[in-house]
Amino acid sequence: MIAAAISLLLISCLASPAMADEASDYSVSFSGAEYLIPSEKGVVVVNIGTDRPSGDYSWNASISSGTITPNKGSGSADSFNITVTAPTTTGDPVLSLTLTNGTVNHTSTYTLHVIEPTVISATVKNSGYLAMQDVKVRFLADGAVLNETTFDIAANATSTVSYNWTAHGLSAGEHTVQVVLDPDNEYVRFLDGSSTYTSKFFVGESIWGTMNVILAILVALLIFIVFLTYMNRGKKGKKKS
Repeated sequence: MIAAAISLLLISCLASPAMADEASDYSVSFSGAEYLIPSEKGVVVVNIGTDRPSGDYSWNASISSGTITPNKGSGSADSFNITVTAPTTTGDPVLSLTLTNGTVNHTSTYTLHVIEPTVISATVKNSGYLAMQDVKVRFLADGAVLNETTFDIAANATSTVSYNWTAHGLSAGEHTVQVVLDPDNEYVRFLDGSSTYTSKFFVGESIWGTMNVILAILVALLIFIVFLTYMNRGKKGKKKS
């Protein structure tokens, strides 16, 4: 009888493991937008660790300059997004976020950097007799696509296309900027038959770590000769019998 009672107690202990202690605080990290130019929009991702207090949470957010949307919410997701619109001037706005489940309160901050852009621009000349619409242009730095957009250009006219580049964290040494007109090869060629212009620039040790980098990029003013190639698709006349 005593042996049976001990066996029953052992089975009961094995079937009921000890409960893990509940987390006493939230763990919050941020990712996404870090550098913006004035008035630019970017998305900040708020990541909440899975080892956290039980129950749903609610959150409120504010930023020291600029605007955010949304600025509050609730739920149980491991992450959510906040869209930041940078202020019109440079600086380091601070995003402040408070989480609570009604019992535990946690506040985290995230600093963004609003910097002056480095402008990559090109002046395109259409020397043809027809206007062109929705011509694609792509901007790249060190092989990475920075931006792709389209532009219209009238016949025998010029048009300037540009991109405001947040050239932050550039390592010292040589870098490459490319401007690709009509990357899908539909309309445009340079006179040498290519559609890409490449320029190199050098970042010296003296500006390493500087946020407002003013780069002497040769593509600041380039004249591209744009022309159209027409295919002769006229029907051949039939031979008389």
